[in-house]
Amino acid sequence: MDPFFIFIFLAFFAGLIFVGIYFSRKSVVRRALKKAGEKRIGEFMDGDTGKIVGRVVFAGRTLTAPLSMRSCVYYHIVVEEYRSSGKSGSWHTIIEDEQKGDIVISDGSHYAVIDPQQIKSFLVPDVNYSSGTFNDATPHLEQFLSHYGRKSTGLFGLNKSLRYREGILEKDETFAVSGQGQWIAPQSRGLNISARRVLMITPGQEGHVYLSDDPAMTR
Repeated sequence: MDPFFIFIFLAFFAGLIFVGIYFSRKSVVRRALKKAGEKRIGEFMDGDTGKIVGRVVFAGRTLTAPLSMRSCVYYHIVVEEYRSSGKSGSWHTIIEDEQKGDIVISDGSHYAVIDPQQIKSFLVPDVNYSSGTFNDATPHLEQFLSHYGRKSTGLFGLNKSLRYREGILEKDETFAVSGQGQWIAPQSRGLNISARRVLMITPGQEGHVYLSDDPAMTR
């Protein structure tokens, strides 16, 4: 093959990898959090934008993460299936689900609650399972798949190659969030907080509240 065409092919392939990484969920959230100036919650004036680093407080509606059955205020799950194509294959997302409760953060002195409508997040997947040829899905995983109209087996009852990932925000976990602040009364959100006011974090000019529990983004 002509070296020029080899170069073009490799450059195109490298470009696809770069675009995939640059626009990945993790990279987009990391750039937004890095760009935002960090503030203590008490330093916010109405309309200010910035980044807060603090810990999860259970002060309202909580959730149960479907894979690990842990209590949390936010979970993100992804299930992928490996599909062969000739001598190769690739992973395809067959289930993706995000659910949010009342996400409250404290920096030790004040509290903030996150508007759940326009969150763009990256949660570290800290629970990972797999099932496949010589590894049957557990009854719990089978029940989980059934909830989404899926099965761990395919044609002739053979196991599909599946991998399951779950990331959550649980009590006392450190995370970072950026957006625009507005002070409100906690009772207006039904929160069980004794403070006279809490900071509501809403989307800033970029149109999203950015959030992550990745330690690289909370330092």
